[in-house]
Amino acid sequence: MCEEMVGKYGRADLVPRENFPDAPAQLVSWIVTAPGWHPLWSQYMIAVVSLADFPDHEPAKLQYPEATHELMVIALNPEHGPYRAGTTTTGNPVRYLLPYNITEQFTTTDERAVEICHGLTHAVVDGMLCPETIESPSMIRDSWTQAISRTLDHYRDPSHGQLN
Repeated sequence: MCEEMVGKYGRADLVPRENFPDAPAQLVSWIVTAPGWHPLWSQYMIAVVSLADFPDHEPAKLQYPEATHELMVIALNPEHGPYRAGTTTTGNPVRYLLPYNITEQFTTTDERAVEICHGLTHAVVDGMLCPETIESPSMIRDSWTQAISRTLDHYRDPSHGQLN
């Protein structure tokens, strides 16, 4: 997997997994810098976590019993930035704004969840998927839900949606 992406709307940098040794659920995180999506902040974290049970950690809150992963898009607090992927660690975490922009649970494998996060992050820096929900929250959230659902459909049946 690449460690950085650059597109028309910004860039994304992969946070090294080893920076979070005490967070076993965290599978992948990207710091996205994309100033065009909001006038007051320009950075987001896009991450996927496993919803599996881990020793010495509180159980995940599942939206439905079969959920295995959760994707989150979080606006980062500009008062504490700019944030850098390589320096984001357990001891130096990002500061974020609440509520999260996107939280979407789904069912798949760890490997595919990481691939989905990669693809959606790429869509953000290319301007095809908006990380900001301030203008039309339900429409933006629905676009993320559809993107995840269609990607999962593709994994189940690579020929879905094709014309005969």
